Amino acid sequence: MAEAQVVDTNVLIVASAADDGSLFRPDATPVQEAALRGQVLSWVVDFEADSSRHAVLDWDWHLCGEYRNKLSEQDYGWLALMAKRDRNEVIWVGLATDTNGHAVLPQVLADAVTDLDDRKMVAAVLAAGAEGHGCQLVNACDTDWLDCGDVLAANGVTVNHLLYEWLIEKWNAKHPPKQ
Repeated sequence: MAEAQVVDTNVLIVASAADDGSLFRPDATPVQEAALRGQVLSWVVDFEADSSRHAVLDWDWHLCGEYRNKLSEQDYGWLALMAKRDRNEVIWVGLATDTNGHAVLPQVLADAVTDLDDRKMVAAVLAAGAEGHGCQLVNACDTDWLDCGDVLAANGVTVNHLLYEWLIEKWNAKHPPKQ
Protein backbone atom coordinates (compact mmCIF):
# COMPACT_ATOMS: atom_id res chain seq x y z
CA MET A 1 0.00 0.00 0.00
CA ALA A 2 1.05 3.58 -0.66
CA GLU A 3 2.27 5.97 2.02
CA ALA A 4 -0.56 8.47 2.42
CA GLN A 5 -0.56 12.08 3.64
CA VAL A 6 -3.47 14.23 4.69
CA VAL A 7 -2.07 17.72 4.19
CA ASP A 8 -3.48 20.43 6.43
CA THR A 9 -4.37 23.58 4.54
CA ASN A 10 -1.82 25.57 6.55
CA VAL A 11 1.00 23.53 4.95
CA LEU A 12 -0.18 24.50 1.48
CA ILE A 13 -0.57 28.15 2.48
CA VAL A 14 2.90 28.40 4.03
CA ALA A 15 4.47 26.61 1.04
CA SER A 16 2.64 28.89 -1.36
CA ALA A 17 3.80 31.96 0.56
CA ALA A 18 7.40 30.75 0.13
CA ASP A 19 6.99 30.16 -3.61
CA ASP A 20 7.87 33.14 -5.81
CA GLY A 21 5.33 32.06 -8.43
CA SER A 22 2.34 32.12 -6.07
CA LEU A 23 0.24 35.16 -5.40
CA PHE A 24 0.10 34.29 -1.70
CA ARG A 25 1.95 36.89 0.37
CA PRO A 26 4.54 35.74 2.93
CA ASP A 27 3.03 38.04 5.56
CA ALA A 28 -0.32 36.23 5.21
CA THR A 29 0.96 33.35 7.34
CA PRO A 30 1.93 33.22 11.01
CA VAL A 31 5.33 31.89 9.93
CA GLN A 32 7.32 35.09 9.55
CA GLU A 33 10.76 33.52 9.07
CA ALA A 34 11.55 32.99 5.38
CA ALA A 35 13.80 30.02 6.18
CA LEU A 36 10.95 28.23 7.96
CA ARG A 37 8.54 28.91 5.11
CA GLY A 38 11.27 27.50 2.85
CA GLN A 39 11.37 24.29 4.92
CA VAL A 40 7.64 23.83 4.38
CA LEU A 41 7.99 24.57 0.68
CA SER A 42 10.79 21.98 0.45
CA TRP A 43 8.55 19.38 2.10
CA VAL A 44 5.76 20.06 -0.40
CA VAL A 45 8.19 19.99 -3.35
CA ASP A 46 9.59 16.65 -2.16
CA PHE A 47 6.08 15.31 -1.52
CA GLU A 48 4.92 16.33 -4.98
CA ALA A 49 7.95 14.74 -6.65
CA ASP A 50 7.79 11.40 -4.77
CA SER A 51 5.40 9.04 -6.54
CA SER A 52 5.40 6.67 -3.55
CA ARG A 53 3.82 9.33 -1.34
CA HIS A 54 0.12 9.82 -2.03
CA ALA A 55 -2.20 12.65 -1.08
CA VAL A 56 -5.46 11.73 0.61
CA LEU A 57 -8.53 13.40 -0.85
CA ASP A 58 -12.19 12.63 -0.41
CA TRP A 59 -14.73 11.79 -3.06
CA ASP A 60 -17.08 14.58 -2.04
CA TRP A 61 -14.30 17.20 -2.25
CA HIS A 62 -14.55 18.38 1.39
CA LEU A 63 -10.76 18.63 1.70
CA CYS A 64 -10.28 20.31 -1.66
CA GLY A 65 -13.17 22.62 -0.88
CA GLU A 66 -11.25 23.91 2.13
CA TYR A 67 -8.04 24.18 0.10
CA ARG A 68 -9.86 26.17 -2.59
CA ASN A 69 -11.37 28.52 0.02
CA LYS A 70 -7.84 29.52 1.04
CA LEU A 71 -5.75 29.12 -2.14
CA SER A 72 -6.05 30.26 -5.73
CA GLU A 73 -5.49 28.04 -8.74
CA GLN A 74 -2.08 29.68 -9.16
CA ASP A 75 -0.81 28.96 -5.64
CA TYR A 76 1.88 26.32 -5.48
CA GLY A 77 0.19 24.30 -2.72
CA TRP A 78 -2.93 23.81 -4.83
CA LEU A 79 -0.89 23.04 -7.94
CA ALA A 80 1.14 20.41 -6.07
CA LEU A 81 -1.99 18.57 -4.95
CA MET A 82 -3.53 18.75 -8.39
CA ALA A 83 -0.30 17.32 -9.86
CA LYS A 84 -0.69 14.38 -7.47
CA ARG A 85 -4.29 13.97 -8.60
CA ASP A 86 -3.34 14.16 -12.28
CA ARG A 87 -0.70 11.44 -11.82
CA ASN A 88 -3.15 9.22 -9.91
CA GLU A 89 -1.09 9.58 -6.72
CA VAL A 90 -4.16 10.02 -4.55
CA ILE A 91 -5.89 7.79 -2.04
CA TRP A 92 -9.58 8.53 -2.41
CA VAL A 93 -11.70 8.11 0.72
CA GLY A 94 -15.28 8.68 1.75
CA LEU A 95 -16.10 10.92 4.72
CA ALA A 96 -19.32 10.71 6.71
CA THR A 97 -20.63 14.17 7.57
CA ASP A 98 -23.26 15.54 9.91
CA THR A 99 -26.12 17.82 8.86
CA ASN A 100 -23.78 20.83 9.06
CA GLY A 101 -21.23 19.23 6.72
CA HIS A 102 -18.63 18.50 9.41
CA ALA A 103 -16.91 15.12 9.38
CA VAL A 104 -18.21 12.58 11.86
CA LEU A 105 -15.61 11.14 14.24
CA PRO A 106 -15.71 8.62 17.08
CA GLN A 107 -16.84 10.48 20.21
CA VAL A 108 -13.42 10.47 21.91
CA LEU A 109 -11.92 12.18 18.86
CA ALA A 110 -14.88 14.52 18.38
CA ASP A 111 -14.42 15.68 21.98
CA ALA A 112 -10.70 16.32 21.40
CA VAL A 113 -10.82 17.95 17.94
CA THR A 114 -12.69 21.14 18.80
CA ASP A 115 -12.10 22.88 15.46
CA LEU A 116 -14.99 21.46 13.46
CA ASP A 117 -13.23 22.12 10.14
CA ASP A 118 -10.22 20.07 11.30
CA ARG A 119 -12.39 17.00 11.82
CA LYS A 120 -12.36 16.24 8.08
CA MET A 121 -8.57 15.94 8.23
CA VAL A 122 -8.75 13.41 11.08
CA ALA A 123 -11.58 11.51 9.39
CA ALA A 124 -9.51 11.28 6.20
CA VAL A 125 -6.50 9.87 8.12
CA LEU A 126 -8.76 7.27 9.73
CA ALA A 127 -10.40 6.36 6.42
CA ALA A 128 -7.07 5.89 4.65
CA GLY A 129 -5.78 3.83 7.56
CA ALA A 130 -8.90 1.65 7.47
CA GLU A 131 -8.05 0.88 3.84
CA GLY A 132 -4.60 -0.33 4.91
CA HIS A 133 -2.55 2.73 4.03
CA GLY A 134 0.08 4.08 6.38
CA CYS A 135 -1.27 7.58 6.78
CA GLN A 136 -0.36 10.70 8.69
CA LEU A 137 -1.63 14.23 9.01
CA VAL A 138 0.91 16.89 8.03
CA ASN A 139 0.89 20.22 9.87
CA ALA A 140 3.06 23.31 9.59
CA CYS A 141 1.76 26.00 11.95
CA ASP A 142 -1.56 25.07 13.58
CA THR A 143 -1.11 24.73 17.36
CA ASP A 144 -4.57 23.15 17.70
CA TRP A 145 -3.02 19.82 16.65
CA LEU A 146 -0.84 19.95 19.77
CA ASP A 147 -3.91 20.51 21.95
CA CYS A 148 -5.44 17.20 20.88
CA GLY A 149 -2.21 15.37 20.05
CA ASP A 150 -2.34 12.83 22.87
CA VAL A 151 -5.89 11.76 22.04
CA LEU A 152 -5.06 11.59 18.33
CA ALA A 153 -1.99 9.43 18.98
CA ALA A 154 -3.95 7.14 21.30
CA ASN A 155 -6.46 6.61 18.51
CA GLY A 156 -4.00 5.90 15.70
CA VAL A 157 -3.67 9.37 14.19
CA THR A 158 -0.07 10.48 13.70
CA VAL A 159 0.66 14.16 13.10
CA ASN A 160 3.88 15.17 11.35
CA HIS A 161 4.68 18.68 12.56
CA LEU A 162 6.99 20.16 9.93
CA LEU A 163 8.01 23.09 12.15
CA TYR A 164 7.93 21.32 15.52
CA GLU A 165 10.26 23.62 17.48
CA TRP A 166 8.57 26.76 16.13
CA LEU A 167 5.16 25.24 16.86
CA ILE A 168 6.06 24.32 20.46
CA GLU A 169 7.28 27.88 21.04
CA LYS A 170 3.97 29.29 19.75
CA TRP A 171 1.96 26.73 21.76
CA ASN A 172 3.88 27.57 24.94
CA ALA A 173 3.21 31.28 24.39
CA LYS A 174 -0.53 30.49 24.23
CA HIS A 175 -0.37 28.24 27.30
CA PRO A 176 1.91 29.86 29.90
CA PRO A 177 2.65 27.73 32.97
CA LYS A 178 0.16 28.15 35.79
CA GLN A 179 1.63 29.63 38.94
